[in-house]
Amino acid sequence: MVIRKILICLLLLLALPVIGQKRKTSTMMPEQQAQKEKEERMVRNTQRIIFIDSMVVDRDQFLQHYRLASEAGRIMRYQDIFHTQQQPNAYVYVNELGNRCYLSQEAADSTINLYASENIDNRWSRPSALIGINDDKAFHHVNYPYMMGDGQTLYFAADGDEGLGGYDIYVTRYDSETGQFLHPANIGMPFNSTANDYMYVIDEYSNLGWFATDRNQPADKVCIYVFIPLNSRKTYKDTEYTPEQIASFARIDRIADTQCDTLTYKVARIRLNSLQNKQSRQKDANAINFVIDDDVIYTTLSDFKAPGNAHRYQKLAILQNRYQHLYTTLQRARSFYATASHEELNELRPEILASEQKQHELHDQIHNLEKTIRNHEIKYLTKEK
Repeated sequence: MVIRKILICLLLLLALPVIGQKRKTSTMMPEQQAQKEKEERMVRNTQRIIFIDSMVVDRDQFLQHYRLASEAGRIMRYQDIFHTQQQPNAYVYVNELGNRCYLSQEAADSTINLYASENIDNRWSRPSALIGINDDKAFHHVNYPYMMGDGQTLYFAADGDEGLGGYDIYVTRYDSETGQFLHPANIGMPFNSTANDYMYVIDEYSNLGWFATDRNQPADKVCIYVFIPLNSRKTYKDTEYTPEQIASFARIDRIADTQCDTLTYKVARIRLNSLQNKQSRQKDANAINFVIDDDVIYTTLSDFKAPGNAHRYQKLAILQNRYQHLYTTLQRARSFYATASHEELNELRPEILASEQKQHELHDQIHNLEKTIRNHEIKYLTKEK
């Protein structure tokens, strides 16, 4: 019995170093523990998003695959808009009127920050830094800007200590009282990951969203996801989904798993297809055909002479594009309506009626603006004679 007890004690003593070693290797540094807790928290709060498309493309050509309505503005490489070989890593967002842009610029120390510039007399002003976004230097690189139509809500991507790793997508708003942007907020998962996630765009006119990521991709490729934006944040309830399922949504393992609302998905596909078809037929934006009277037809923007008329015509072109986009979308929705089920009809009918009302409103706005432009131009031409 004594010998048996001695053997047991010896075995326990031999096991202690092993147990201690296991505890030591499993211990995380405070920073690592904080990062892990941040990721777990973001996974639990993953937004409930419907993804309608995804495509793997060449990283250096990814912007070509964003199919945005013209009213949503333009996203471009810095080199393409400013016609320079400098700033190869910088990107620009230009608003729909083309008179203001938000851009990134790389400094001599390789940091990148965001700026704004105004187009005055067809020349871009000296860029001014956006105040409030990176005043505390929390980010190393701030890039890929996109401003919403309200002129206040700005999305961008940045890498720094507040993110999950690589570029993360952030949102901020301009505070007109203080004259600066509010502290940026990480928009979370499924948009962000430990890889690079960037160029987040919300096209309000087609109600579609876009973003790019290099998660699970080769070095020269990125995946572009198209999704349906939410008016309010919705997350997955832990009473309906397991932690493993929510983690899968956070990683975007399969976009088909997110398409639980079949009708919403189908209507969004119609909008996406309509947008793609429209862009494939798009003509030269500088060519116009505006009738002033029986003898005068304007074919370029510079033909307008009455003060303010060139700007009015730009607004008219935007309204006409919206009308055409809405018309095409309605035609496709009506075609789908003809073969829809009873349940789908009940859900689709209010959307069609609302779009038809918007179409009537746009028609009246276009008619009145055309009349205003024509009257101003005739009055100016008559005065000049």
